[in-house]
Amino acid sequence: MGRVEWTRLEGNDVEAVIAMLVNRERPDSVRISTSRGDGGVDILERRPGSGGRDLVHQVKGYCRALTSRQKAEVETSLRTLTKDPRWNRLNVELWYLVTPWDPTPEAETWLQELAARYGLKAVWRGLSYVEQLAAKYPDVVDYYLHGGKTAVDNAYKAVAAIFALGGDQQETLDIPSVTARVQAALPALDADPHYRYELRFGSDDLPPQVERQRLVMTWVSGRSGGGPWVAVDVIARCAAATDERPITITGRLVAKNDSDFAHELRDFAAFGTPFISPAGAYTGEVDAPGGLGGRLDNARIMALPAREGLGANPQLHVEIMNPDGEVLAAADLDRVERSHGTDGVRVVLEEIHHVFQIEDRYRLPETSLRRTFRFADFTGEPPAAVFSTLQFLNVCQAPNIGRISVRHTPPERGSLDKAWALDFPEDWQRRLRILTLTIEALATIQQHTSTPIRVPDLSLVLPEEQQRWLLAARLLRGEEVVATYPAGHCLMLDLGSEVDVPDGGTLGMQRPLDVVVGGDQVNLGVMEIWLSDATLVRREECEDRTYHLFTTPDRRYRYRPAPEGVG
Repeated sequence: MGRVEWTRLEGNDVEAVIAMLVNRERPDSVRISTSRGDGGVDILERRPGSGGRDLVHQVKGYCRALTSRQKAEVETSLRTLTKDPRWNRLNVELWYLVTPWDPTPEAETWLQELAARYGLKAVWRGLSYVEQLAAKYPDVVDYYLHGGKTAVDNAYKAVAAIFALGGDQQETLDIPSVTARVQAALPALDADPHYRYELRFGSDDLPPQVERQRLVMTWVSGRSGGGPWVAVDVIARCAAATDERPITITGRLVAKNDSDFAHELRDFAAFGTPFISPAGAYTGEVDAPGGLGGRLDNARIMALPAREGLGANPQLHVEIMNPDGEVLAAADLDRVERSHGTDGVRVVLEEIHHVFQIEDRYRLPETSLRRTFRFADFTGEPPAAVFSTLQFLNVCQAPNIGRISVRHTPPERGSLDKAWALDFPEDWQRRLRILTLTIEALATIQQHTSTPIRVPDLSLVLPEEQQRWLLAARLLRGEEVVATYPAGHCLMLDLGSEVDVPDGGTLGMQRPLDVVVGGDQVNLGVMEIWLSDATLVRREECEDRTYHLFTTPDRRYRYRPAPEGVG
């Protein structure tokens, strides 16, 4: 590609091209809307520099030595940057003037002196810098100046045809042919200056949502019931790409009055709450690059939480204190969602081991708060970590109070939050007590084995497995456990035919102490079972084994931990 003749171009075209070149070079930079004037800022990079200071790029289409009017425009930009109240919180480290003209020493001196009067340090990036960017990003120059937009649009159509797999019933779609089509598509897609495209293939279940920087859209073709699928991830080359070539969705959602979906839509409008529509509730159209847009009929639409825009310091630490200021328990939480709507702001906090979530809805401007608690999915987490969090929840009640701070900063510098007195209803408190005892048992078991234990899916745990955990934990803590067998039943023990058991005596025996957690057996040594005043009812032979059936006066028997060194 030859050099760009900047002097032959309109000023607006020059500035549009150079601005996109700067955005591509500085992909986290953003354009500033020109409403009410740009305030001396064309492109802004917030806190990428040393010490978290901001960078400002002012793009001007000056192709020759500056005139008096142009110098006045530069001064106006500097003055408005420092005086405009919209930029009061900026801490500008460098102010760049970007032009397709290299300054003379005199012009450079003039700019430095001018910037110093406004307390700023300026850098003039001229023609040499612009030409370097144009050579580095020829797709930008081609798209804006050489008819590349039409070529990209045509490439989109070609790509759509390339991926129209299966149109010819006689065609054999083996792996080499599919791979060849993908390789043919990629060069056409590379011409897009705003987005790049990555393809994924698979079968069976449709692919889940992926998390990656600047991913703005994923197009998936496949069947929800299974079978092969292809996914195209649309990734913005820079933050400004969505301004230059936005992806838009227009259409109509249908919801019956007072239906659950109607309430979800009201929450979405009021607080930006995510929702999933019923199948067939949406009809509309998607305008997207890469030939990936089109008509949508009888569709389902999902509004998912954005992982960006979580605000500063999303990693939090919460302590629960009693009225005397004593810290009773603490937990670490992450701010995982933040959204807003017509009525206010919604914030979701999640405990780091996924034990629970808190959703706060702040209704503005009166700043009233509604806090909602829900358990999350902590399957697979270490029992000790989950147990610590459950202890935290057990003290989240009045008159205790919360103190929230940024993680890894002094907690005493945090702010008090009375809303952490959650005061669960009685049925929730009962559920929390049972859950705490269960997880505490697993944490105790973990202390006595080198086998890694993770909290299993508790909905799949059998009651007898859970009772075995509780028994093992008590024995491992050195407790004696008294058990009772049902009325009308006996205790059947496998003692062997050679054992002489007198009636009315005390009988003790050792048995393996083991538990099953998540389908895996964990061996914990041995335990003892003791019967007092046992009466032998009878002996039974079964498959070369001799079983003894006993009763006790109170139908009780005892489990004891085995003495140290036994087993």
